[in-house]
Amino acid sequence: MGRVGFTSVLWPRGPVGDTGTTEQTVIQDLNLDQVFAVTGGAEHEAAQYRPLRDVESVLFRQEVFRDLDEAATRSVFEAFVDGMRSVRRHIERAGRLPNPRQRDRWQLDAEAVYCRTVREMSEGLQQLSLRSSGLREWRDWLCGYVEDPAFGELARESAAVRAELDAVRYSVRVTGRQLTVDRAAHEADYTEIIASAFARFRPEADPERPSPVDPWPDMNEVEEQVIAAVAELYPAPFAHLARHTGRYRDLIDATVARFDAEIRFYLDYLRFSRGLADRGMPFCYPEVTARFDGVLVEGGFDAALGFDLATRRKIAVRNDFRLDGTERVITVTGPNQGGKSTFARMVGQTVYLASLGCPVPGTRARIMLPDRVFTHFVQEDEIDDPHGALAQELERMHAILEHLTDRSVVVLNESFSTTTASDAATIGGAVIGRIAERGATAVFVTFLEELATARPEVVSMVAGVETADDPVRTFRIERRAPDGLAYAAAVAQRHGLTYDEIRARLR
Repeated sequence: MGRVGFTSVLWPRGPVGDTGTTEQTVIQDLNLDQVFAVTGGAEHEAAQYRPLRDVESVLFRQEVFRDLDEAATRSVFEAFVDGMRSVRRHIERAGRLPNPRQRDRWQLDAEAVYCRTVREMSEGLQQLSLRSSGLREWRDWLCGYVEDPAFGELARESAAVRAELDAVRYSVRVTGRQLTVDRAAHEADYTEIIASAFARFRPEADPERPSPVDPWPDMNEVEEQVIAAVAELYPAPFAHLARHTGRYRDLIDATVARFDAEIRFYLDYLRFSRGLADRGMPFCYPEVTARFDGVLVEGGFDAALGFDLATRRKIAVRNDFRLDGTERVITVTGPNQGGKSTFARMVGQTVYLASLGCPVPGTRARIMLPDRVFTHFVQEDEIDDPHGALAQELERMHAILEHLTDRSVVVLNESFSTTTASDAATIGGAVIGRIAERGATAVFVTFLEELATARPEVVSMVAGVETADDPVRTFRIERRAPDGLAYAAAVAQRHGLTYDEIRARLR
């Protein structure tokens, strides 16, 4: 069933099994697991969150996102997704039912929703001006699918079976504890009379009353016996139902199912990004380059933090960064709790989301499409490792440096803070040197301000405060030379000698 011509709305050259390696720790370090959790991550295939490696594929997805940015276009696809969700629920419910006639009827309802959903989408797409090649290809394929004789036969057969069942009329007589099921003669139909009499007891008549919950979603024993008796009275419709549902047990076309899963990736992410944009945290479509050609973000923010703040009616502080010419490494210094780690995560998130073809937080962005994103964050010691925290850090860093290329992006957060300042400066300087030699791009959050001038490829950024004498953090990360206070603040924090802690002790 269906016609050749549609490949994928996610991959221009067709679905792929693997688009590269991304460790789960990278996603967790960048708090992208929180972003994916609110963009329907549990419903999507893992491959949909693997970064793309070529600019063509990123632009392909950006085109689809741009089409779906239009409200009229988005509504057509959202209606399709809602319809397919209803189809799946009907099928899942049918699969759990032990009574075959009830199961078949639930499938028949699923067929009706499926046919209506597919037809309405095909009709809706004909009214839209689509620019993306992925959605235009889907529209052409779907038009052919709806016009295919096999789909028409499914729709006609389903409607015919439904009409036969709707024509069945029977009566139930209750005499004491005995039920008698018979063909309906010319008795009055009391359905409307009874419904009208009990209308005032319906939950909708009282908005304070909760909706009823059926404690027995399956048929009980009496209902099963009634349906069995009706089936004996009208064998033909029920036999037709059984034959029909047996034939169309796998009624969802494989291409339709795949498109449904893929388009939800776009719609779920747009729901997330548009929700933040409506609260003053904008997203943009980044310019993506195959090699380093300058990197910049204007008005960027941590998407996970932005979502959390939005739930509390707050707005994330937005920051800019750029790398030009021979610049490759950003060092971030400044007071603790000043937004340095959040800034580093923002850089990593922006690169990763751009490589998925998604809009990114900010008003403007140019991103180099990476071959791989690495993170090196401080972790708790592995107690069964006799070599200690520093050795564990060095092992992880060695594994990163072995795989670095001029298209790699590295996010380092407080790396080597587990050792002395002199050793950390020596190791950190060597790491920055290796990153610069490979031509990789990196952001390094550190308390070692001497690393900000380690090499000409390094750019210094500092977490700001209101004034030099005011400890209030602005959470703005500024491009300027370090102020000489970062290491002192780090030592004071580590040993409990901050101003607030000393005052608390004196009290």
